[in-house]
Amino acid sequence: MTLQYLDELFEVVKKRVREKPEGSYVASIVKEGMDRVLGKFGEEAFEFASAVCGSGNKVSEAADLLFHYLIVLAASGVELRDVVKELEGRRRH
Repeated sequence: MTLQYLDELFEVVKKRVREKPEGSYVASIVKEGMDRVLGKFGEEAFEFASAVCGSGNKVSEAADLLFHYLIVLAASGVELRDVVKELEGRRRH
């Protein structure tokens, strides 16, 4: 996997947030409002934390969490590259 894939995935998520195509999982969550978007993100965060504590597949749950994080970013108008720039600015040498 490359970070390019993450950029590509985020572009798909943004498009589905924008266009809300029929049958899209992303669109269905976004149509329900930000409370639903954040609720799903919180649910996935809990499932990942549970997996880390030993009751699940950490990789699978991390992927779900990352995917839902991208949905939150897209639904709130935050660009992934801006988050990365912020992190780069915080880096200590």
